[in-house]
Amino acid sequence: MNNKMGLYRRNGKLVYIKMPEFNELSFVKELWGDKKNMGDFGEVYSFPKEKWEMFYKKMVNPTDGKNFYCLVYDTMDRPVGEVSFHGYNSATKVARINIKIHYEHRGKGYAEEALILLLEYYFLEFGGEAIIDSVITNAGKSLLGKIGFEELNNFRNQGTYKLTKKKFLSCKIKSKKSIAILSYDDFYLSEYSLIFNIFNKVNEILKEEYFHVYSISNKENITAKGVSIKINEDLSENRICPDILIIPGGSGIEQILEDNYLVDSINKIYKNCDYIATFSNGVYFLKQVNGVNGIYMPDSKWKIEGTIKVNRSFVDNGKIMISSNLIGNIELCISIVKKLAGDDIAMKLAKEIGYLY
Repeated sequence: MNNKMGLYRRNGKLVYIKMPEFNELSFVKELWGDKKNMGDFGEVYSFPKEKWEMFYKKMVNPTDGKNFYCLVYDTMDRPVGEVSFHGYNSATKVARINIKIHYEHRGKGYAEEALILLLEYYFLEFGGEAIIDSVITNAGKSLLGKIGFEELNNFRNQGTYKLTKKKFLSCKIKSKKSIAILSYDDFYLSEYSLIFNIFNKVNEILKEEYFHVYSISNKENITAKGVSIKINEDLSENRICPDILIIPGGSGIEQILEDNYLVDSINKIYKNCDYIATFSNGVYFLKQVNGVNGIYMPDSKWKIEGTIKVNRSFVDNGKIMISSNLIGNIELCISIVKKLAGDDIAMKLAKEIGYLY
């Protein structure tokens, strides 16, 4: 059994999570068979190959609808752990969560990011309303606390923790965020303007410049529909490090993709930013970026080999967000606001711009 297509993937900055291919269960066997990995969670577990098929069908593909399992991979595509939820109750919409990082890769921030990626899928796509976990170690309790889990009870030092969708999405604004818009000749001015309009509206709602939006290019001025636009930041200065990079589409996309310097500069930003988002045919920039194989793409005329098309105008792959039309562009911007400023602010934004949220 080896099902490569349709295996869910969600990208982060340090790691990504992905449903494993069948033969990757060899890593699971190693993970569960080493006391150094399992010591915090229980005894080692024997996972011979004859058990793999039953596990794969239940947890990965096609699943029983109650369980969801991914491996955690570093940016070098090496498996470093596992993350999953199990025992989902469709009546209460509650499940239990599991996170396990190989002992050689602990202390690098992998567990926190992998857990957040799974929770984004669970709450925003799968339809869960709450998730629980029982932990013994101080490290485990600290991790859940950082993400927003609340302790329900504690018996013999084993705490039971719960996180609701509302709590997960009611994040407090911690720091201001910068949004860089890649600008080039003959880009779509309407998409460029939309970004400024939406995030300036958020700033009005918050009554402060929480989102700092600016343009970047390798030219001082660019032209779109005969309009000359002065660029805020020059890529050649090699100091641009935004939290979010947004790439609008444009009729000049083919020519700009031939600019190796520009593409290399975008790749450097991609490695360090928290999120990268593309509008319409701006998605072609992702051809040059490592990590797009297996991600979802909105159904459109634009194609990237190795991606999976879904019938939506916007898809959220974690770090990578892609939209294919005007409605998708609006949904993408609202999704960024939801992640970084919370669901309440996202709802206020939607109401302000007349979008049915």
